[in-house]
Amino acid sequence: MLLLLVTAMIAAQRTAAHAKSAPRYTMRGHIAPVLKQYKPMHAADSHQSMHLAVSLRLRNEAQLDALIAAQNDPHSSLYHRYITPEYFTEHFAPDEQTIERVSDYLRANGLSIDNVSSNHQLISMSGSMENAEKAFAVSISDYQIDGQVVYAPTDEPSVPAELGDVILHVSGLDSIAHYRHFAQFAPRASTVPGSGPVGGYTPTELRAAYNVNPLLNAGYNGKGQTVALFELDGYTPSNVNTYLQHYNLGSTKYSNVLIDGARNTAGSGALEVELDMEVLSAIAPQATQKVYIGPNSANGALDIYNRIVSDNSAKVISISWGQCERDTGTALVDAMDNVFKQGVAQGQAFFAASGDSGAYGCDDKQLNVDYPAGDPHVVGVGGTKLSINSDNTYASESAWSSPSGQRIGGGGGGISQHFSRPAYQDGVQSNAKRAVPDVSADADINSGYSLYIQGHWDIVGGTSAAAPLWAGIATNVNQYLQAQNKPTLGSGHEALYSLYKNQQQYAPYHDVTSGNNLYYNAKQGYDMATGMGTPDAWNIARDLAAKSGSTTSGGSTGTTTGGDTSGSGSTNTGGNTGGDTSGSGSTNTGGNTGGNTNPPCYHRGYRYNNCNPNTSGSTNGGNTGYPGYPGGGYPYPGGNNGYPGYGPNW
Repeated sequence: MLLLLVTAMIAAQRTAAHAKSAPRYTMRGHIAPVLKQYKPMHAADSHQSMHLAVSLRLRNEAQLDALIAAQNDPHSSLYHRYITPEYFTEHFAPDEQTIERVSDYLRANGLSIDNVSSNHQLISMSGSMENAEKAFAVSISDYQIDGQVVYAPTDEPSVPAELGDVILHVSGLDSIAHYRHFAQFAPRASTVPGSGPVGGYTPTELRAAYNVNPLLNAGYNGKGQTVALFELDGYTPSNVNTYLQHYNLGSTKYSNVLIDGARNTAGSGALEVELDMEVLSAIAPQATQKVYIGPNSANGALDIYNRIVSDNSAKVISISWGQCERDTGTALVDAMDNVFKQGVAQGQAFFAASGDSGAYGCDDKQLNVDYPAGDPHVVGVGGTKLSINSDNTYASESAWSSPSGQRIGGGGGGISQHFSRPAYQDGVQSNAKRAVPDVSADADINSGYSLYIQGHWDIVGGTSAAAPLWAGIATNVNQYLQAQNKPTLGSGHEALYSLYKNQQQYAPYHDVTSGNNLYYNAKQGYDMATGMGTPDAWNIARDLAAKSGSTTSGGSTGTTTGGDTSGSGSTNTGGNTGGDTSGSGSTNTGGNTGGNTNPPCYHRGYRYNNCNPNTSGSTNGGNTGYPGYPGGGYPYPGGNNGYPGYGPNW
């Protein structure tokens, strides 16, 4: 008790010493909720060095949100017109005056400016803990959490009131935020299907199961495409090369981008990095892989994401690391979301593993999702158990859950507590919040992947494998669509959800209707165990090519009696003869004129033998105005016709 009283007195004295007489703005959401379970041990060593970063608020954020909506609206003249990093910085990033104001304040409090990111979202700095406490009026204490001593502020940071409208978040004030990878090993003695050296599905089996072969056989193997891998550890190249050679995958091009002083030294997380590289190579063997490696910290993660969007060299990004959304902290989530917003405005698609703890993302008895899979600007990838036929083709899938055994787990899914339901989920699920996952793929260790990890063959599962599998499919599909001179997946959500909401000639997804993720049941249509389903790569490519060549009109001609009213799955009971009346606002009514004049079609997990033929033409009325733009226009030099600053229409 005496120790706690002394600790409280020291903290109060340090907070008082750091407080300013001038009004200050308190930045909420910096204290990790996990700290509520612990008491501080004592004040942290104030002389230790710290590396921090300030995340700045975006400029014209309402306009950016409207732009992203327009880029994903087939009726807009800005549909799939993506901007460049330079354009983002000019119109949406904090300006030079803001950078100087914040930098001057930090320097005045004894902190050194190490770097200002090219997109002006982050100011990196270093200095003593004492100076950090002074700058942000906090007291930092040591805590013991799960046997490890970490430091964290005991109160929310603040800045002078005049900076409150520009500073969003300060990362690095605590050492708690270490991210988890979502890879799982099968027990050595286990019998797992697949023909790998010790069992597990091989590239040949995965490609056949998810119908990737028609793309590969036509030369759509990732060549000319770049995929970014988000990593928080290094890897051993010889392990990856052994995998490539064993499965005759050629010599995959990969290079490292080292962030914040990181090195490519294989640590305990190397298995995750090698998994990502190998699964991606299995699906898109000719893609260029850029492996972004940084420290496993909030700073490191934020800096990696920011570098990926600033480079803008990869249009597909795979993320197999995450953290319980509850424990991430709302301010950090908002800072990362701003980075993802830039990425999707540039046409980048982020595929993130939804976690391996089922509906319990924090590994406790509370329902929680993982971040960043729960971010509305990220495609959350859940997990299934895959069965294949003797010829390697798809047989069936169930939602992944392992309620008992060495590792209790399942595919992550549920409701975000932070983000509202995005527009692309309107009419798909009725909860007012963002639902996860969006899609799924094989993740159960009992139907795991054959991989060469850390010097030996093993069977590996987890949504860590499902995310790079989806990233590989997206890469091949993008290559195919570019060759057809069609818009690609872009930021992902609009394209993938449009295939689900509107009737398609080819079934883009395997609808998973059995199993659960320890809480949510898989069922017909969308559910929070497996999302919209698992991929049929060739069908996705063909459907998107047909969609891109057609037009859509609002309004609906079908009769759907249901939709998801439970928040956890679809209760669509049939009757749909060619329309979507669920509130999604769009029905595909044009474009596909080839082949059978009355083919079967696929809609929301259902197959219909008699679909209404597509008949109508374009209703694209051009730019009708989006909130936040004066006069319904857009702040682009030269008006709406030239799109200066835009990248390719991919």
